[in-house]
Amino acid sequence: MDINNEELLEISIKLERDGKRFYKELAKAVQDPVLKDFLKLMAREEAQHEKQFKDLLDSKKGKKLGWENNSSLRYFIDREFQTDIFPPIKETLKELPNLGGIRKAFDIAVESERISGEFFRLLHATCNDIEIKTLLTILEKLEAEHLEKVSSLKKRFLNDEHL
Repeated sequence: MDINNEELLEISIKLERDGKRFYKELAKAVQDPVLKDFLKLMAREEAQHEKQFKDLLDSKKGKKLGWENNSSLRYFIDREFQTDIFPPIKETLKELPNLGGIRKAFDIAVESERISGEFFRLLHATCNDIEIKTLLTILEKLEAEHLEKVSSLKKRFLNDEHL
């Protein structure tokens, strides 16, 4: 059941890199300039989250931070990260020309932001280092903002008559 910093770093890096790749590739495929700019911004922010989390954990190398034996966190990791959150981007891009493909892309983005936020919330709840707790609060808030932005954009674009 032991959870170590390296495992959490791997999960975080994978989550943020996959998100960055997903948003970046999607931005290349969409025509709408508002949606394209939004997806590019999301890709940049995912890259920034990866760097922030990596830098912080690197600064705490080898330290016990409180989450090592947390069963709720272990359960969440085992449940949510056994498979990739993002499907292969080629799969999504193939479906993109139709409304169902756009809806699927938004659904994937919503779910990934929800899982990311939950991941950082659980880390925050179990961590005993104030510096890391502070960054996790920020990351959790940023993921919540991403979730809200993606959800709003989904509503806007799926209700827009040009789709």
